[in-house]
Amino acid sequence: MKADEMAEKLGSWLARMRRPGWKPVVKEGDGFATGSKFGGVPWNGPGVPWPVCGNCLEPLTPFLQLDLDDLPEELGGRFGSGLLQLFYCVRVDCDGDEGWEPFESGLSLVRVVHLAGSGPIRPAPPGMPLMPEKRIVGWERFEDLPHPEEHDENGLAYTYDFERGTLRWECPEVGLDHEQPMSECEAEEIAVAESGDKLGGWSAWVQGVEYPDCPTCGERMVLVFQVDSEDNVPFMFGDCGTGHVTQCPKHKDVVAFGWACC
Repeated sequence: MKADEMAEKLGSWLARMRRPGWKPVVKEGDGFATGSKFGGVPWNGPGVPWPVCGNCLEPLTPFLQLDLDDLPEELGGRFGSGLLQLFYCVRVDCDGDEGWEPFESGLSLVRVVHLAGSGPIRPAPPGMPLMPEKRIVGWERFEDLPHPEEHDENGLAYTYDFERGTLRWECPEVGLDHEQPMSECEAEEIAVAESGDKLGGWSAWVQGVEYPDCPTCGERMVLVFQVDSEDNVPFMFGDCGTGHVTQCPKHKDVVAFGWACC
């Protein structure tokens, strides 16, 4: 079966897998302190310290701030309340690790802070490299599908026989059990997650499924936001890597950041 025939056969599975994602619509920086944005200076009011790198001990650079109370209504407050903030160390002379593992690296910090009082917003620490500010002024909704690395656990399995050059497709949900030459259709032609910066949707994995488990309850964390290399933040994670901000569905203040590259 070619890709279009396979997609038709898997129609009900594909319909079940679709979930909404949102691409950010941005406007060049305008000093918006408490809203959703890339780069710039985040809200850091009274009692909110500026995070430092666990390796070089220098201030971390702000990459992303999301106002969780001002996301698309369709999400229904799924990610809780407050400001989700992502910081990362961009100093080339920092001799720490690569910073890709959630909860394991001092090179990054992601947190949820809650607005308290109306005290002044502190400026960025002197000499700290800042990213250009881009305010998120809207969201473009789209339908996302899972990356091939997540097909198996969601009911679509592949068995490759490289000696024979065949690929077996199995999806009990639609009564599919079919073997054909690998060249006729690839998993990426059926369903793949959207690349680039996005809110929600499915994770576009580079190496494999890497959702962390919540250290509080052990439950698998879920994607909040995908940060891609050199999309809205002019920074590359390794070799064209992709990062993911995840959150515990039960403990909304438990958030993590990890990335992977080729």
